[in-house]
Amino acid sequence: TTMKSTEAITYASIAVIAISLFFIGAELTGFATANSTGLVNVTIESSAEINFTTALLDFGSGTVTPGQIAVLDSEGTNTSWSGNATTGELILENIGNTNLTLQLKTDLSPADFIGGTSPTFQAKVANNTGNVGACTGTNIFTNYSNINTTMQTACGTLFGYEAAIDEIAIDFSMNISDDALGAKTVTITAVGTY
Repeated sequence: TTMKSTEAITYASIAVIAISLFFIGAELTGFATANSTGLVNVTIESSAEINFTTALLDFGSGTVTPGQIAVLDSEGTNTSWSGNATTGELILENIGNTNLTLQLKTDLSPADFIGGTSPTFQAKVANNTGNVGACTGTNIFTNYSNINTTMQTACGTLFGYEAAIDEIAIDFSMNISDDALGAKTVTITAVGTY
């Protein structure tokens, strides 16, 4: 009977607990009744980066025909010049993840770069081969135009960043008088903004 009495107390205790839980509103279902949520956050920033993938254009050496003005361009024009014709251009790529507007300038004026009598230095900007639409909008360099130490607009609406539209070619032309001498170097600065 001691065993039965212990069992009775146990069952009575379980009944008291169940009735108490019923009155305080707890349910004995075995299921969780609370909901909880979490968040995942990521911030993707704009990256404006441009890079000259072809950063050197070398016209080589030569002499100007006496009494003449040599006309050289990077598309093979070679007038009154003893050196070889030059073909090539600087290639500028938008390696960021946002469209840009583009401006160009030099670090020297044509007089300081080339020297001699009435030198000219000009640039022309075009989409690089296969990159149709890379450069759109205001572009004072659609044809050969003077480039100097003042920022000038090329690709005024868009210099694209997507792989098929992210490269432009920059060609150069110069007039050199027969009284200009020496090794000459000029730096081209490209500035992209968004």
